[in-house]
Formats: sequence, structure tokens, C-alpha cells
Amino acid sequence: MYHTPVMLKEAIEALNIEEGKNYIDCNLGGGGHTAEILKQGGNVLAFDVDENAIKHCKERFSKEIEGGLLKIANRNFKDIAEVAKENDLEEGSVSGILYDLGTSTFQLKEEKKGFSFDDRTELDMRMDNSLSVCAYDLLVVLSEKEIEKLILAFGEEPQARKYAKVMKDAVKASGKKLLASELADLIKKSSRYSHSRIHPATRVFQALRIAVNSELENLRLSIERATPLLCSKGRLVVISFHSLEEDIVKEIAGSHPDLIQIVETLVPTNLEVEMNPSSRSAKMRVFERK
Repeated sequence: MYHTPVMLKEAIEALNIEEGKNYIDCNLGGGGHTAEILKQGGNVLAFDVDENAIKHCKERFSKEIEGGLLKIANRNFKDIAEVAKENDLEEGSVSGILYDLGTSTFQLKEEKKGFSFDDRTELDMRMDNSLSVCAYDLLVVLSEKEIEKLILAFGEEPQARKYAKVMKDAVKASGKKLLASELADLIKKSSRYSHSRIHPATRVFQALRIAVNSELENLRLSIERATPLLCSKGRLVVISFHSLEEDIVKEIAGSHPDLIQIVETLVPTNLEVEMNPSSRSAKMRVFERK
């Protein structure tokens, strides 16, 4: 019934959950990680900006919420310090903080907001509906050169120039908003890797999603603000899915004087990748506060 998060078993083991201790799930989604933390006796403060995910989890965990074991914040995780304080979690009072940075099932399958290549919906990509700019707006207002730079910066796509031209020309020529699936098809047809196992539009869609949601800056701010919340021996667990996220984790958490990486970087098993191909790029890092 519920989507199983990437590296669920490994992440829960890494958190080293103790009954009655406090934990923060920075990416609630369908509630997979939160469910396991609660099952092992932890108290959870969970974040998500997706209203549908919030609604789903309030129904799924109604008893735990009523019992005070789970608190859900419809806020961006960059506000982690502020929201923690509002929920009586002071600095040094949290035993584990988890970031699963993958796009949730709700964004991919429930909302149809242009996150997926086969979405016959507008290219929206806002995880938070209160944001004023969607992905298609960027293709309209940015120049071809600016779109190229965006794809290079946030997608690290070698064919950024070609894709920027294809998309900008299509936007100018169309009398209506192009659908996500239509733009994905345009990119695939223009790619020199049109028959690749990985869809040629993958990095372009990633770049647009990151730009619309300010994902990298929010991650940077959140990790910086999360560390003081951890108690001695408290764990910070981060599951990242591309090198831009990895670089931030290594820069902020990896160089923090109060954190040490306690295990080698973990990747999904071959069996998990076979069962869930979207897990193939996942990497998990585990840090502990001195």
C-alpha cells in the first residue's frame, strides 16, 4: 500500500533509534521513514512542503499525532531550527536527523505537476504551491543562454546548449503551454543519446526542479542549522541522489568540527536497484556529533 523509501533498512539502522528519544524526518513524503522510527519507539518531528503528502500522513498517523508521538510541519526544512524550537526541541535535544533527498512518490505520481517525463500536464515542478514561479515560467522569461547556464549548473548536462535551444524555440513557436511529456520528447529526439537506458531529459528536468524549488540553497541552510540540534552521539543521516547534493553534504557536514562520518558512504544493494531502478544513484552518509 505504501511506497518503500530508498535504503530504508540502512537509514533506520544508521539512526540508532532509542525509545522515547527525539528524531527529525526532513522529508516526510509518504511517511515510510517516519513509520519505522515510530515503530521503534522514537518521537518524530516531520517536515514536508507538499500539502497532499501532509494530508496523507495526517490520516495515516492520526493515532500517533493524537498521542503526541508525531508532529508534522508544513514548512521547508530550511526552517528546521525555528520549527524545532516551536515544538520544544532545544539545541542538543535531538538524537537523529534524516534527509532523504529523493523526489517523493506524491510529486511523481499523485500530483502530476510535470516531475515525470510522461506527465501530460504543465511543467510546474513546484513542491510548494505557494511558490510564485513554476518551471515553465523559467523557459518563458529566461534567454536561451540563461537556460543553458541553468542546465549546466544544476544538471551538469553536456548537451545543455542544444537542449536550451530546442526548448526555447519550442516555447516561442507554441501558442500554448507545452506539456512536460512534450518537452521531454523534444529533448529525446534532439539528443545524441536518444536510445539511452536513462531518459535524455533526466538532467534537464533535474535542473529545472532544483531551480524552481531552490533545493541546493535550502539544503545548505538546513544542514547548517540542523547540527546544533543534535545531542552528543546524535546521528545525521543524508541520502543524496546526485553530485550537487553530495558536494553540499561533504562541504557542510563533512567539514563541520562537531561531526564525524562514522561509516563509509553506502549505496543500495543490487537487489534494491533491480527492484527500484530510481535508487541506482542514491548514496547515504552517516555522521555523528562528537
